[in-house]
Amino acid sequence: VFLTVAWLHFAFCLSSSHQLSSTKVAGAARRVVVVGGGVGGLAVAARIASSAPDTLVTIVEKNSYLGGRCGSFEVTTTRGVFRHERGPSLLLLKQVYQDLFQDCCGKSCESFGLEMKQCIPAYQVVFDDGDTIELGFPNNVDEFSKQAEQKSRDKMNSYEANGAQKWDKYMQSTAAFLDCGLPNFIEERLDLPSFPAFLYEALKDGAKSWPLKPHSNVLDATFDSQKMRAMASFQILYVGLEP
Repeated sequence: VFLTVAWLHFAFCLSSSHQLSSTKVAGAARRVVVVGGGVGGLAVAARIASSAPDTLVTIVEKNSYLGGRCGSFEVTTTRGVFRHERGPSLLLLKQVYQDLFQDCCGKSCESFGLEMKQCIPAYQVVFDDGDTIELGFPNNVDEFSKQAEQKSRDKMNSYEANGAQKWDKYMQSTAAFLDCGLPNFIEERLDLPSFPAFLYEALKDGAKSWPLKPHSNVLDATFDSQKMRAMASFQILYVGLEP
């Protein structure tokens, strides 16, 4: 999970570096219209423009700015000027963004001023009873972050017996599913070395974590406490899916 230092600059770099305008190609052999100037639309337009230079790419955007949710706006009050983000809070799969710049521009995103820094912890979960817990600690962290992580692990153990250990096993399974699912099923790129860990995690313990099961069934078989289940289902609710 990453917090970008220059959200809007990401949109600007993609559009300006490829000059996606109606004057780019005179008498273009092909014309493509991309509806929406959010990050997805800009990425698609940039890839088309870089791979097919003879194509006229037009982006249709309802707003007066590009970037979609990756932007900000300022509000002036009697106490000063305050900047508000338009919506982004989680940025997943950092490498996908880096590859986009490299593939389309031949340069790193940092060369355009886009720097992605990891948030530690990634986020805080707030339960309906007011209880909170911080999640999302990478392996290599400083001493202060280690103490914060241990505090979270102690809370997991207070929710249920061996809660932190169960969380580790759950994260190990989801990591194997991601490492196999991303290349083979999402990118449609065969990656055989990722299958053994995928199959092991999917079939162990009577296939309780089989990825094609409803996620709620997997969580019921993995955790005893409602809070641990809620922590593990938050990511699905975040993207608008049913657990």
